[in-house]
Amino acid sequence: MWVVKLKLDAKDQFLGSLALKHGLSMSGYPLSYYKDKGSLYVIATGFIFGSDKKKQEFVRDLKNQKQFVKIEGDGDFFVVVIKQPLESELFYDPRIIRPSPVVINKEGYHIWDLASFDRKILEKVVKFSEEKLGAQILQFKQEKLSNISIIKILPNLTKKQKRALELAINNGYYEYPKKIKMEELAEKLHISYSTYQAHLKKAEGKIIPHIYREL
Repeated sequence: MWVVKLKLDAKDQFLGSLALKHGLSMSGYPLSYYKDKGSLYVIATGFIFGSDKKKQEFVRDLKNQKQFVKIEGDGDFFVVVIKQPLESELFYDPRIIRPSPVVINKEGYHIWDLASFDRKILEKVVKFSEEKLGAQILQFKQEKLSNISIIKILPNLTKKQKRALELAINNGYYEYPKKIKMEELAEKLHISYSTYQAHLKKAEGKIIPHIYREL
């Protein structure tokens, strides 16, 4: 299998520019597409990571864009239909496999992982990405795929557990040395230390076993 990893500036991509504008991260996966009246319509699904306020602002902004068609979601999860130029059909060739979801990082870039048995198909993608999208090719090589992650990267968490986890991650709680104490995180959510600790520990208790079961 031939694999390609691309890095693109988020500000030059539709969803990436909106995510960057609102300080959000996203992870998503295209499900299918169709063509109508000279345009390509892509159906994608994924998760949005950030505060509830920023997510709401993002959705309002998204609905005002000319590329927007439809969106439906529940909490962090969403399914969206967006309009793209026909030339982007190259990326949705059914002979291309996506080993992992697209990552739209709030730091300002996209990461795309693509794979195919046919090197020539990926060569066309690489050429287009470099010439039209200013992409950086991080990897282009032949290797055996060991895993394909479609979309479910986390177990089901409650809204409070997700918020506690996101806050801890975004404020450097898991970095070494820690950038913030749990007491400070609790204050940010305006809840008691014991309540915040319970939410976070329950989230961790679901995620860690889930990851090892997947491994």
